Amino acid sequence: MKNKLALVHADLWSKSNVGTIEQRQDLLKQIFDAKEKSSVELQESNAGCWRSRVEYDNLDWLFIELKTMVQIASVHYFDIDEVFKSRVVDKQVKFSYWTNVNETNASNVLHTHNKDTFAATYYLQGSNTGTLNFANPANMTLECSKISPMTRTVAVQPDDGDLFVWPGWVPHEVVPNPSQRQRVNIAFSIEVS
Repeated sequence: MKNKLALVHADLWSKSNVGTIEQRQDLLKQIFDAKEKSSVELQESNAGCWRSRVEYDNLDWLFIELKTMVQIASVHYFDIDEVFKSRVVDKQVKFSYWTNVNETNASNVLHTHNKDTFAATYYLQGSNTGTLNFANPANMTLECSKISPMTRTVAVQPDDGDLFVWPGWVPHEVVPNPSQRQRVNIAFSIEVS
C-alpha cells in the first residue's frame, strides 16, 4: 500500500516484574503506613478506594522504568503522528502520581486523563484483583460494527509488578475487585513536552 495515514491509534505498553521483591515490599509498607496514619482520601476517590497523593521514598527504580517506557512510546508515536512529534520540543517527561487501594468490590469508574499525554499505573498487588479495561471512545455507545477494527473493549489482568502506559485520552476503568486481597496500585498523569 502506497499511502497510509494513521487516523485513530492507541497502544498499551506494559512491562512485567518491575522492581525487586524488596523494593515492592518497601513500597507496600510505605503505602500501608500512610493509609494507617491518614484517613484522609482525595475528593475524587471511588467508594471502597483509599486514594492519596502521599509521596514515597526510594522510588527511583520505578520512575526510571516509567520514563523509559514513556520515551519508547513517544518515539513510536513520532513515527506515525507528525503533529505529536512537532509539539514535543524538549522530550521531557514530567509526571505526578497517587495511590489507589481498592478493597473487595471496589472499582475505579470509566474515565480519561484527557489533559495528559500519557497515563500509567503500576500494580503492587494486582493478581486476581480484577481487570483493567480500555474502551475505544468511538464505540462507547456500542454503535460501531462488530467487525470494524479496534472497536472492542480490551481487558488486561494485571499481575504484581506490572507497569502499564497508554495515551491519556483512552477511556479506562478498573472492574470491581472480586477478591479478598486489596488491589494496590500507583497511578500516574504524564506530560511529555
